[in-house]
Amino acid sequence: MNELPVKRRPMTYDDALAVARAWRDAGGTRTIELGALEPLLWKDGDLGPADLVGGLVQCGMNVTMTTNGSCLISKAHELKAAGLSLLRISWHTTDPLVYRDISGHGDYRHFWAGLCAAVDARLKISFNRTLLRGYCSDLPEQLNFISSHNLRLKLHDLMWTPEIASIYRDLYQDWRCVVRRFVLPRTVRMERIGHSTGRRRIRFYLQGGGHVEVKLGDAVSRDGDPCRDCSHGDTCLEGFGDYVRVEPELNGYYCYLRRDLRFSWREIVDAGPRASAILKSALHAATKGFSDALLRNAVLRYIVVPFCNYNCFVPGTSISWCHKTSGNFMFPGRPQRTDSNHHFIVLNQKGSECHE
Repeated sequence: MNELPVKRRPMTYDDALAVARAWRDAGGTRTIELGALEPLLWKDGDLGPADLVGGLVQCGMNVTMTTNGSCLISKAHELKAAGLSLLRISWHTTDPLVYRDISGHGDYRHFWAGLCAAVDARLKISFNRTLLRGYCSDLPEQLNFISSHNLRLKLHDLMWTPEIASIYRDLYQDWRCVVRRFVLPRTVRMERIGHSTGRRRIRFYLQGGGHVEVKLGDAVSRDGDPCRDCSHGDTCLEGFGDYVRVEPELNGYYCYLRRDLRFSWREIVDAGPRASAILKSALHAATKGFSDALLRNAVLRYIVVPFCNYNCFVPGTSISWCHKTSGNFMFPGRPQRTDSNHHFIVLNQKGSECHE
């Protein structure tokens, strides 16, 4: 086991709102995603996730959230009341044993209860599923559920990271054959969706309701800076500026693989009335003139906590597939498996729990 890093604290409520106002006043999109690690673990004094959502909504922002679902049982109705516009739930398998293997220790029954609580709260829900070779046969069960509740399922490509480089080709599952086998027989209509940045999408509308969505990889340009000379160009699936990430200490990032491409939100929000102007200048310098398009199209993605209550591994291995394995984030400790040649050092730390 390695030594624990310096303890990091969650993003503060005041900082979260200050970043939102600076982005809004600079002409940025009105969408904020509360994403990885696990946003429902967030606290600032007596304030909880619903308070953060409500505060950002009052700033005029459209707030979405991506969660592993482990804390939804008690928080789903609060999120609805706070004005959350979309809840994305990571749902990579319907098999309880595979679920536990992926999450490290998660209980599928608890996850399912949280999922049902979100449906009962009448939240707008979308499910995220990362496709893994050899782990797709349960997809019909998910399709039955989203069809019966008129929801959305997004099928994601497994994104390359240095941690899974050695087995990436063995794990990667092309969505096309999965869609042909499981989705097309249920499809009544298809729709192509264009995006001015990032990847285009296809929607498959299902018999009885609901739809499945996939992203296409043919619209991501690598011709401009800084992607043109990037060593990850052959493996990265994002377009530059799809997201602008904000970490708890207000470090800003454009790319999940390039931690060298960063800027300081702290300097921006501390500028007070001049924050939006300084933000525009910082974006312009970093993107070589791409700042206007970035503000018009990019989603502001908050990482509100530097820790997680899950430690997601590729099933059957001790290799993490989480994009946050770099960056000094904290995960609950997990014993090394003895049935794999692959090893991954994890933090010797008790995982953060959901406090009801």
